[in-house]
Amino acid sequence: MKTTLRNPLSTLFPAVAVLLFLAFLTFSSTVFAHRIDEYLQATLVVIEPDRVRLQINLTPGVAVAEQVLALMDSDRDGVISTNEAAAYCESLNRELLVRLDHRDPKLKLTASYFPGCDELRTGWGFIQMEFSAWPGRLSAGAYTLTIENRHLSSVSAYLVNAAQPASPAIQVTKQIRNENQSVGEIQFTFRPRPNSFRALAFLALLLILVVSVSAAHHNRS
Repeated sequence: MKTTLRNPLSTLFPAVAVLLFLAFLTFSSTVFAHRIDEYLQATLVVIEPDRVRLQINLTPGVAVAEQVLALMDSDRDGVISTNEAAAYCESLNRELLVRLDHRDPKLKLTASYFPGCDELRTGWGFIQMEFSAWPGRLSAGAYTLTIENRHLSSVSAYLVNAAQPASPAIQVTKQIRNENQSVGEIQFTFRPRPNSFRALAFLALLLILVVSVSAAHHNRS
């Protein structure tokens, strides 16, 4: 049984993001080195002008699949119900930390996907979750975003990487990770472009003012 919360799998990771994410996994030896006996937790960080999204793929290796499944299928009936999936997402959320400079925005689950238990036992099945945080509208400047994942650290391998920002106003300048990539620091700048609508409105107002002054001057003469 597959359990989907809120959004279908196709909208959790858009096609382009999926390709980038798979490429990221393909070129990392960590995936293969820890495939069987570890729980791979790979996080793609999407930075937007008004929010941060964590898109997480979780793949239990064959040797740890039963241990991971025990945390999801709490009634041991071989099915991950919607409520059980939601509870597991919440348990993971409690072990994620996001800090934007001196702000600690709260994460909210925005989408998730759970395959069946049998698929997860193969070592190839993976869970997907997306958490979002809204730290407030950014002002122009440089920022440091820190992501920490503490979930099941004794049996986990981690990956963390920033996605290419969709907004041209955001530029990732540097990424720093600890040895096992459970902690990632992403440095980026935000340079908002001038609001073209406001600029046009200002020019229109200025033109009206010039015309009005000219007309008044002409009437007086």
